Amino acid sequence: MQLYCIRKCISIPYNDCENSLELERQLGAKEASLPKEPQADEENAITLLIRMPDGTRRGRRFLRSDKLQSLFNFIDIARVVKPNTYRLVRPYPRHAFGDGESESTLNDLGLTSKQEALFLELI
Repeated sequence: MQLYCIRKCISIPYNDCENSLELERQLGAKEASLPKEPQADEENAITLLIRMPDGTRRGRRFLRSDKLQSLFNFIDIARVVKPNTYRLVRPYPRHAFGDGESESTLNDLGLTSKQEALFLELI
């Protein structure tokens, strides 16, 4: 007998619904953990523009002292791609940023210009 979820995921198998609800819970926690966006005139602010696989762009200001994980969280809550299925790439000089660097600050990773452009590469 197939069980179906009767919450907000009507007509999908129960296990898929539970996974979807857990993902939404995790994304909600990521959104709540994002640092406050600094003002544009903040001396240590950096504007990061990310090109998504579908061609859209997402941008936000962060502090150079913010961790790369904050940027991953920002991308994850956009719900364009699933968490942990991508890496961020700076085109020149080319460098791919992955989970292993998530606790490093943007400054430590060399993202120090007032504005940086990255693209999202699926893995």
